[in-house]
Amino acid sequence: MIVFVDVLSFGITIPVLPLYAQDIFGATATEVALIASVYFGAQFVAAPQLGRLSDRIGRRPVLIVSQAGSFVALLLNGAAPSLAFIYLARVIDGLTGGNISVAQAYLSDITDERNRARGLGIINAAFSTGFTIGPAFGAFVASQFGPRVPFFIGAVVSLATISLSFFLLPESLTPERRQRDAAARAHRASWSRFQMLRSPAVLLIVLIALLVQFAFFGFQSLYVLWMDHVVLAGNSLSYIQQAVGLIFTLTGIIGILSQAWLVGPLVRRFKERTLVRSGVLLTAIAFLLMALFPSLPPVVATGSARAVANGFSQPALVALLTYAAPPGQRGLAIGVLESFQSLGRILGPILAGFLFEQVNPTAPIAAAAVVTGLAFVLTLGLGRVQSERPRGAPRVALETSQPASE
Repeated sequence: MIVFVDVLSFGITIPVLPLYAQDIFGATATEVALIASVYFGAQFVAAPQLGRLSDRIGRRPVLIVSQAGSFVALLLNGAAPSLAFIYLARVIDGLTGGNISVAQAYLSDITDERNRARGLGIINAAFSTGFTIGPAFGAFVASQFGPRVPFFIGAVVSLATISLSFFLLPESLTPERRQRDAAARAHRASWSRFQMLRSPAVLLIVLIALLVQFAFFGFQSLYVLWMDHVVLAGNSLSYIQQAVGLIFTLTGIIGILSQAWLVGPLVRRFKERTLVRSGVLLTAIAFLLMALFPSLPPVVATGSARAVANGFSQPALVALLTYAAPPGQRGLAIGVLESFQSLGRILGPILAGFLFEQVNPTAPIAAAAVVTGLAFVLTLGLGRVQSERPRGAPRVALETSQPASE
């Protein structure tokens, strides 16, 4: 529910916010892209700190505070008198937007090595559900009642979820476990936000995630404007919003199905690194086809392919990271991953806005295909990553001549 509402608030903005900013406040394509960049810029700064804080004081209080930030941001978006308030709302949401990474850490607390990828797949299913309902809901309500109303309805849903979290959500890290993990952190004091990247396994996973997010959110930030200028050029604003909402509903449903029912069996059969590799390759091919054939049927087909690819590759990538993280620092590790994913989400829209205005509206998608292709090349290095489980503790190590304990 927490992840669902967080993504719902973001999903609402996909078909609504770009045209809202363009038509109400006169924003350019670059300014629309920067709306995404400022959100992820704030998240880049805050996510590792929220992850570290959740390791120390528990997941529950951090999750509640992060949801409160989403609630405030939704209200500001709906009531914004100028474009500056849109940017302010995105900063607030980004600074408190570490709830997805903390939720992933929560799931890693309550799952073991055998079912962690499946548990993280459920988190991604909630993510996809938000992306399914959010865009469709936002597009429909905006077309009927205006672009501000979806944000206020989203705020009401957010407030309800905050209440559920406060009264019903148990803490996954007991005081005894936090104390034990604190002792483990003391022995690994040199592991910090960036020193953790000294592990070749962690660094490789982070770089793959960064490139994938760079490509996807560069494309995503201007997707609605691309549909307006290229695929659905000449149609009414209401029609474009509803078409985009329906496309995201379809791809979201496909993503939910793939995450709920495919992740567990695929991990057991092919292992995490194979799923990451094949998912990134499928995503690169989908972007390439979309750039070469910018019409409605290929857009729907490639969107569905990307949903399936993300459905099994993203939880597998996070599962690999949790195996690589030092004892007691899964929250920090996932926060670092989220931080570098946010770096990709910051830079991707900036490049996309430049390419959209200076080259042509399809150029950001072609760039996404190239960057995702580079990420696939890096996934070939995952063949050197093995999952090792000394004394029952899941870990990832690079195969070397030295013992894994070193």
